[in-house]
Amino acid sequence: MKDLNGTQAAIRAGYSKKTATVIANQNLRKLYIQEEIKKLQERHANKVNITVEDLLRELQMMYQIDISELYDEKGNLKPIKDLPECVTRSIAEVTAVTRRKGESVTTITSKIKFYSKLDAIEKLARHLGFYEADNIQRTIELPVKLVINRDEAK
Repeated sequence: MKDLNGTQAAIRAGYSKKTATVIANQNLRKLYIQEEIKKLQERHANKVNITVEDLLRELQMMYQIDISELYDEKGNLKPIKDLPECVTRSIAEVTAVTRRKGESVTTITSKIKFYSKLDAIEKLARHLGFYEADNIQRTIELPVKLVINRDEAK
């Protein structure tokens, strides 16, 4: 639970670095270990009062962001305080430039970087099970027509 890294957990438990990855893989397949990890994750989530719904809401905001909401009707960048919450919560980084003219200081936002919308879509799709079909092996039966050339059959 320290870093969610099975290999490192195996090393901390005393296994050699050489075999730690294999041991971690074997251990993480054991149901009682999976159940214990799930209990610990739930305990951590309860401590910080975060639910799956909270996380999904955050991802949904990132997924639904509309960058046109950054600008006013004249095409100027709105002040951050005037942006909708779904936009501000999706911002990863703001680069600001400060300009001095005599006694006055003007701060101009020059770059806004958002969290990856594609990552948000990917995480939502995985959570909602859209990729489960990729893991299912399918058998497709196709009709086959057998043609025998009589000359070759002799």
